Amino acid sequence: MKKVILLVFCLVLFWGVVTTLSAQNCDLLYFCVRYDSDLGEVDQSDRFTTGNITVMVLLEKPIGLYEITIELDKLNPRKNTFEYYKDYEFDVGYDMDYIFFNDVNFADPGIYRVFLLDPKGNTIVSSLVEIVK
Repeated sequence: MKKVILLVFCLVLFWGVVTTLSAQNCDLLYFCVRYDSDLGEVDQSDRFTTGNITVMVLLEKPIGLYEITIELDKLNPRKNTFEYYKDYEFDVGYDMDYIFFNDVNFADPGIYRVFLLDPKGNTIVSSLVEIVK
């Protein structure tokens, strides 16, 4: 009887954990070589060679904005701090929750912190990417 009660308890506990976990429990910013309307994200990674890549954003709810900024901050290894590098402004649809931003250029190798910012400069979501030669 104790084994049955213990088994039921473990199953209930396991079920509670499984139902609260999901692949996306928050907003995500990630990267790929390009976005294709038929294939989706092509060559998704967090490490790329210098040049243009695509920044992908997956939000829990619609963005609620018409304009955003993608800001790149590059790691200065001597100071061990991130420093402003470049930004890109984009127009978006108010009800979008899955967005791609093509041709974001990373000309120099390094580690970058990439931000999706609202028009007031507040961070919506961010992530890190490594760029190599």
